[in-house]
Amino acid sequence: MKRKVASLPRVFLTYRRVYMTKQEFKEFCHEEFTKRGFKKRRNMWYLQGKGLLCGMYLQKSMAEAFYVEYDFFFGDFSNVKKYPTTYDSDVYRRIGVLTKEDKTLTGLIDYELYTPDELRPYFDKAFEEHIMPAIHYGKSYILKEADYYYHLFADDEWEEFLEKLKED
Repeated sequence: MKRKVASLPRVFLTYRRVYMTKQEFKEFCHEEFTKRGFKKRRNMWYLQGKGLLCGMYLQKSMAEAFYVEYDFFFGDFSNVKKYPTTYDSDVYRRIGVLTKEDKTLTGLIDYELYTPDELRPYFDKAFEEHIMPAIHYGKSYILKEADYYYHLFADDEWEEFLEKLKED
């Protein structure tokens, strides 16, 4: 007589890498930008705001990491065929994250050390506090938050920048 053996489902445990590849990081950024209304044109994502254009740019570093830069271009670019590049921006900043090692704030995102869920709060904060208010309220918001941008300029450039913000 044959003995019946209960058939048990086979469970295969597979190793799943938790952190992101370069392609996954780029896809994550694309999703974060497009869900907020940005459209991709060449190597940047753009959104026209009140009297300014915002551009998101992934700047590759020498390491396996990126800077996520947001550029503001003063003016109305809604009817242009050729969009400005990051080199044409009037002011820029980078999305900052806390490093895994020493918990210091940096703009250099080593994507291989983070999951999308770990990065998303940093992106949300940058969009909520700096990017989207500037898009909605224009240069007046940037002027109100001018101290946030001060360290980007030499003293003689700072006065010129403030004058640009005050122009209509």
